[in-house]
Parts: sequence; structure tokens; C-alpha cells
Amino acid sequence: MQVAHYQQFVRHTNQFITKPRDEALSIAMYGLVGEIGQLVAAVKKKVLGEGGETNWDQPNDEIREELGDAFWYLFAAAQLANDGPFDVLTGDIENLRAEIGGTDERARTIAAALDPQARTDFMKEAVRFPESPDFLFDDYQKLAFKTARTDGKVLIEVCQAVLWQLGAELLRPSLPAIEIDLNQNVADRPTNVVLGEIAWHLSAMASLYHLSLDNVIAFNCTKVSFRSERGTPTVLHDEARDPKEQFPRCFDVSFVRVGPGQSRMYFGGRPLGDDLTDNFYDDDGYRFHDVIHLAFIAHLGWSPVIRGLMKRKRKSGNNRVDEVEDGGRAKVVEELVIKAIHSEGDRQARASGRCIVGQPTRLFPRRSLINFRLLKTLRMYVEGLEVWHNTYWEWEDAIFAGCEMFHQLCQEMQGTVHVDLANRRLTFEPIVSPNVQGITVGLGMGAAVLAPSDCEVKKMLSTQERAATAQSRLAYVLAAKRALLGALGLEAASEAYWSQIEVRLDDMNTLYVKARDKALDRAWALRAVDYKAAFIESAGSVLCTATAIADVADVADISK
Repeated sequence: MQVAHYQQFVRHTNQFITKPRDEALSIAMYGLVGEIGQLVAAVKKKVLGEGGETNWDQPNDEIREELGDAFWYLFAAAQLANDGPFDVLTGDIENLRAEIGGTDERARTIAAALDPQARTDFMKEAVRFPESPDFLFDDYQKLAFKTARTDGKVLIEVCQAVLWQLGAELLRPSLPAIEIDLNQNVADRPTNVVLGEIAWHLSAMASLYHLSLDNVIAFNCTKVSFRSERGTPTVLHDEARDPKEQFPRCFDVSFVRVGPGQSRMYFGGRPLGDDLTDNFYDDDGYRFHDVIHLAFIAHLGWSPVIRGLMKRKRKSGNNRVDEVEDGGRAKVVEELVIKAIHSEGDRQARASGRCIVGQPTRLFPRRSLINFRLLKTLRMYVEGLEVWHNTYWEWEDAIFAGCEMFHQLCQEMQGTVHVDLANRRLTFEPIVSPNVQGITVGLGMGAAVLAPSDCEVKKMLSTQERAATAQSRLAYVLAAKRALLGALGLEAASEAYWSQIEVRLDDMNTLYVKARDKALDRAWALRAVDYKAAFIESAGSVLCTATAIADVADVADISK
């Protein structure tokens, strides 16, 4: 990886570079010190936990990732501190050459600690470093390591301790004057010198873990790019299939409450799978996790679970696709992926104090919380499956949108999710109209004048209902609300029930309903999951006939 290219990459991906200089520099400095802490923690876990003495120098993904993150902030800090690109690596080599080639006591002490041949080689090569403006990180890494005064596990411990010290030195200028005066145990040196020494110790740690610095930086570019460089979405995995074996390109799924802590998905007027419960001691809303499957469809074009429920498995042609991509193992993997997402989001929420008793918690409220490590883990789970080819940013979109829909469902306890594969998008409405072809379990009638008074409208309709209804349709919604209350066996004239049913009516007179409190209890008692309405205008009024519809299977259960 060319250092010059990485300079450009960091500048291009620096999202805080447009902030005032001092603020941006502060973000970069604190970011660098934070990444040093993360790196030290990763190394300590390796040394103390994963094999300890026997394989302390074997790298893992966490160490590689933290090294790359530290270098990104290092370069960002150098650019901001110098008001433009600054070659911190070349600067460090120049400082090392001056230090090692000096004649003072410090230079003599360093010379005594260095291997004589390594010192000679370094001084000879450092004079002409870099030999080309296109020099690589590995060029710096190999040359800088010749100046290491210790090696092995001792040097790892030295690097960790010195990096902490350098971090403190880096932040020292931000202290109040009195604190700088009173705390003289931390040196005052130019920022570029400190950044160069940080680069040396990060590079040395990479060498000790047998990591090419070029590869570390290349991996960091891949990680950072997934958010900043969004390309064309991956071609839908069933694009070449018969339409009967494809996901519908636009469709709605309704999540309907059918009992306390119990929901059901409807697609095309039919139940989509079994009734949903949390399967947990606490009401954590996990019964709504199927909406994340829908997010996978919208943003990844993938969900073996929903494909099976929709009976759109790819059985024609190569039956290995049906077995591998749409079979039981792939379904288990998908459920594992969603559980991992939910668990990580919940862990973060608890750690940051965002969990409030009695309220649903928004998982991953910011995209930046969907860390790269989680994305890598999920891609590891799906390795060998078609969805492995989807990009990191598509995974991020799927997780973010899915968790947003999940949160809204947990808040509303019901809703309609619109899946748009053509535009890779999900949208949510808190009301439902599953279009069930079932059995009538309630019938009611209601009327309203075609020009209702403002007083009547404000009394019967909520702010949300009024905002969603055109002026010319207000009478229809009023009549529908009265008819619906009658269909549920409730007194339409009772103001106590008006706020317990929320009604929306589209241009085709499709009813979208949300019930609560006694109205919801009554709907559950009737097993009503959907509602139909018919209208007729007469003599300046509109008359509505509403029916409450139960699923045939539910009524059959009652009769047994």
C-alpha cells in the first residue's frame, strides 16, 4: 500500500474534516488515543487469554483491525495538525537518524543497545529514505524495526507502555495552563515528533505479530470504505429465476396482534408462518424480529426463512440451490445472524445506559454503532451462501433498517411493512389491513354528514387521523369509525371508545385499523384480525357498513 495513496484515502474518508480546525484536530487526537487503548486491550487479551505464553505472537483479526484504526487516526491527526498532508513516516525516520547518529549521552546509550550491524544498515538506508515518492508502508516497517532495542514479548510490553505515555503527551496541550505547569512528568514535544514515535511503536507491534503493515492498511481501507464508498447494489440472487420463484418486487406484510404478547404476520391475505411470541420470560418484543428477515429481503435480496414461508423456493433447474440456499441449514444460519444482531444491539444499549424500563429500546440508533467487527462476524456465518457476495454497506443498510422497523413494531405492537426491492427500501405504517378472506364475526353501521363540523371531527378523530385524511374524506372516516365500533359490539356514541380505534381509509376504501384497550380486548374476543367497509352516499350523508373478519383457522379452533 503506497503511503501517498493512503494519505489521500484518509483525507477523502475523514468525515469531521469540515468542522472547525481545533474541533476536528481534537476529534482526531482523542480518536487516536482511544484506538491505542483498544489496541492495548486486544493485545492484553491475546497475551493473557488466548494461549498466553505459547502463542502470544500469533495475530488475530482484532489486533489487525485495531492497528489499522490507529493508523487512520494517526494520519488524520497529522494532516489536521499540519493543515494538509504530512509524511509522518518519513519524518520519523529523519528523527531516528538524527537521534541514533548523535554524539550525546542518549545517542551513546541507544547505540550500546542496538545490534551494531542493524545500526549500520539503518544509518545507510535512512539517508536515502524514501527512495521513491511511491514508497510503501512495508518499506517504512522494515527500516524502522532495525532500530528496535529489544525484541519479542519484552518489546510488546514496551510498546504498550510507551504508547500510553505518548497518548498522554499528545493530549497534554489541551490541558489548562495551570495543569500543564503542575504536571511536569509528561514531556512537551512537537506534535509531529510524538506522532512519529506512535507510528514507530504501532509498526513494531505489527512486526512482532508477523503482520505486513501494507496488509494492515489495506484491510483498514476495506473497513473504512464500506461506509464512505457505496456502489451499485448486488444483483438480486433470484433475478434469473421464474417469477414464481422470486421474491415479489413490491409487497406488504402486516403484523397483527392476535392476543396478549402474540402476533401474526399476513401476506397476500394469508398467515405467513405460525403465530409469533417472544419465547422469553420478559416481554422484549423479539416476536417482531421477523421484520429483520424482511429487511434482509429489501437490502440483501436474501431470506431463506421468508422464501420458504412464501413457498417461493427455487426448485426448478439445479436442485442444489433449493437444498443449499433455501434449505434448513441456510434458515438456521439466518436465524443465528438475526440473534447475533439483536444480542449485540442489546448489549450496546445496556452498556450505554439506553435501556429504559417499560419502553422498547432502539437497537443501533446510529449507523456508526454497527461496528465492522459485527459485520465481519455475520459474513463469516454466511460464508458459502449467496448472501456472502453482498457488500458490507448493504449489510449495514439491512441491519439499520431492520432494527428501525423492529423498534417501531415494538412501540406500536402492530403495523404494515412495505418491502420495495426495486428501490431497496422498507417503510412502515402503524395500522394494518391484512385483506383476510375469512368469516364475518361482527357487523356494524355508522353515518356522518358529508360536511361534518370541525367540532365533531376534532372530538372523534385523533390528530394523526385528521392529518392522514383529506378534507373530502373526513365524513367517510367518521362513518367508518362508528360502524367499526358497532362491529365490535361497542357503543359508537360513547366518547370513551373514540380514542380506542384509529382508522385510516385509502382511495379504494380499504380500512386500516389500530385498536387499543377495550376495543382491542373485544377484537381478540371475536378473533377479529381484519375489517371491511362499504359506503353509500344519500341525502347529504354517507352511510358505512363495516364487518369484522376472523381468520377461518381461528374460528375453526373455537368450534373444536
